[in-house]
Amino acid sequence: MGAKPKIGILPIAKKNQYQGDLEKFIDYIKNSYSSEVSFEVLMPTGMLFDEDKILNTVEDMEKKDVDLLLFVVGSWIFSSHIITSVSDLTTPFILYGISDQIANGNLGASLQIKYVLQEMGKNFLYLCGKVDDQENHNRIKKYLTAAWVKKRMRNRKIAVIGGKPMMMYQTQVNEFDWKRVFGVDFPQFDAVQVFTEIKNIDEKEAKKIADEFLSKIDKIKWELDTGEKFTYKAILSQAKMFLAFKRMKKLYDIDIFANKCIPEMVSKVYGYAYAACIATCMLNEEGIMTACEADVPAALSMYILNLISKDKVFFADIAKLDKQKKLLSFFNCGTAPISLADKKRGISLWPIPRLVADEAIPYEYWTGEMEGASISFELENDRVVTLLRIGGNGNTLRFHVCRAVSTPRDVREGEEQGIRWPGFGICLKNDPSLFLQNVTGHHYSIVYGDWMQELSYLAQILGIKFVFDE
Repeated sequence: MGAKPKIGILPIAKKNQYQGDLEKFIDYIKNSYSSEVSFEVLMPTGMLFDEDKILNTVEDMEKKDVDLLLFVVGSWIFSSHIITSVSDLTTPFILYGISDQIANGNLGASLQIKYVLQEMGKNFLYLCGKVDDQENHNRIKKYLTAAWVKKRMRNRKIAVIGGKPMMMYQTQVNEFDWKRVFGVDFPQFDAVQVFTEIKNIDEKEAKKIADEFLSKIDKIKWELDTGEKFTYKAILSQAKMFLAFKRMKKLYDIDIFANKCIPEMVSKVYGYAYAACIATCMLNEEGIMTACEADVPAALSMYILNLISKDKVFFADIAKLDKQKKLLSFFNCGTAPISLADKKRGISLWPIPRLVADEAIPYEYWTGEMEGASISFELENDRVVTLLRIGGNGNTLRFHVCRAVSTPRDVREGEEQGIRWPGFGICLKNDPSLFLQNVTGHHYSIVYGDWMQELSYLAQILGIKFVFDE
């Protein structure tokens, strides 16, 4: 599978029709696409005139593992030239009608082919415009990215550590639906398997990783006035857990982790006592997408954003609303990779709270013996960001996407210890109640940049719904 997207371009015309527009299109592709380093281009040496040649070219491009096919209608052509080629096609494709010449018939031909394909129930993107229509070419590149992400998801393994935590129904999925649509698999492991792998970790290697991690922290709050505290042993243990996860990734061919930390990893009564916050932070910094609370939709959402953006991702809880300021504040204990931090405001470490919340463990086991640390920082302000969460099953399966601007969290006097976890605020253009009505759970993944169009195209390619807020 290609490390970068690959597009196959088929320039199609009739021999007895004017071909000047198509010649210009081919030259434009050669000149403008040749400088691209983010994707590869496959294109025949000349134009395609007959059906067999088109079919053979499509077959050859599929053998070369293209992610997207672009059919360019360069003159009036027979509908069957394209319709036959895509009738059994599984590779995503775009139909492009050149519209430069009023009497050449290429626009009209592309429109009637579009209609037939729609009637056949084909899933594709239709574009029309001039040879050098920059907006169209930007759409082609975004659609190519989406097609590549779809293929990259195929046969990925999301390792679920533990099971459904704290009655969070939305963290689990219908595996039949998700396998059919996304192509992912769901191997499941117990926390004891992580603990077992920790025993195989070299102490010196773990110490090196722990020290490197601590060297990137600006302020360490080893102990609070409340008596909550942590020691170097907690960081060393988390470095071992980080290496244990990496070992499991290699042993079991795992691509993504959805780890249930509570209560097995955070409570001493169950045998470990260190929350997995720092290990999760290390994994996401390494580029190994890891979600907390065995949240499968969050884990796949993180993976998709990582593939699309080529950037670090973390997910967090929707925590606080200021309707007047159109501000939502988010936090989560450990999923944030520290390279996303606003360096001006710094990175700090805090002790985690002593007690596991809610019904994660019975009341009689609330021993106050939880140990470990949590990293805290903010995103850079005034950055365009994209949030994603996948929701639903079957006919309700959908992307919920939000485009916003990063801003400081809403923290009032006396709440400082409530943000001992990493987090961020987002400022919305519209009423945040609209976003909250559309949410598919309280965990959302976030990445820098505007990736709305790519995610919209990916939803289209996958055949699922797309819900957008900003």
